[in-house]
Amino acid sequence: MKVIAVKNVLLHPCVFHRIRLSLDPSLRRLTVKCLLATTSDPQERPVFGEDEIEAHVDLALLRNRPDWCDHQSYFLALKDGRIGPLFSLFGSTLPTRQSATEFATLTQQSLLVGINVPFADATDDELFVTVNMNQRSDDQDVAVEGGLSLVLSDASSSGTIRTLMLPHLRVTGPETLGAGAEATLTVRVEDVNGEPINRTATVYLEAVAGVLSKSRVVAEGGVATFPVYATGLAPGEKVRVKVGWKYFSGVDDITMAVV
Repeated sequence: MKVIAVKNVLLHPCVFHRIRLSLDPSLRRLTVKCLLATTSDPQERPVFGEDEIEAHVDLALLRNRPDWCDHQSYFLALKDGRIGPLFSLFGSTLPTRQSATEFATLTQQSLLVGINVPFADATDDELFVTVNMNQRSDDQDVAVEGGLSLVLSDASSSGTIRTLMLPHLRVTGPETLGAGAEATLTVRVEDVNGEPINRTATVYLEAVAGVLSKSRVVAEGGVATFPVYATGLAPGEKVRVKVGWKYFSGVDDITMAVV
């Protein structure tokens, strides 16, 4: 499993973490150990204490959660010197459409370690972990053991890593359709470069204007088709359909003119 550490420019400049992650493949358990330090000045070097805080994630049990799905991100967050329970970032931010930074600021948490799920059928090794570090932290402030491989990234936040590594969606269809008529749309699972990904995934559908016969569709081999109807629409109006993930809506959309 890959661990990607970033020096997050949005973290508090006077709060530091020294993080050690280990994976026991036989138990399928991820362990996070953390030392904390604070400074009174952003340029002051941190002095870490000896009181280590620790959290564990059972990867087998994680898959049994009701929010386990394609394109998912879970986080261990730090608040008041403690690591809280693992929670779904996208599930928490979807109702208010907040960014991760806005959510962290509002809830007064530091988003420490993220466990990211590209597809619901991903193996443990296909999951990837992100670690947010202070922008002035040393490279040795993050380390891994067991079946983990560490990458020190130049990205400015873990959100950038999620954008680069989690799957994307692209919906296509005709430019026009007749009033009351039906059109067939195609949704494709892609990587960040627009290349197709041959995986099974559940895509969620939303009709802004027009009528859908279903609210979700399974993309087999990374592709799915579905109908949309211009029911009740007159020439000159538009059909608009959005596609997204269970907890990440509106990834892509298409607008068709009614003629």
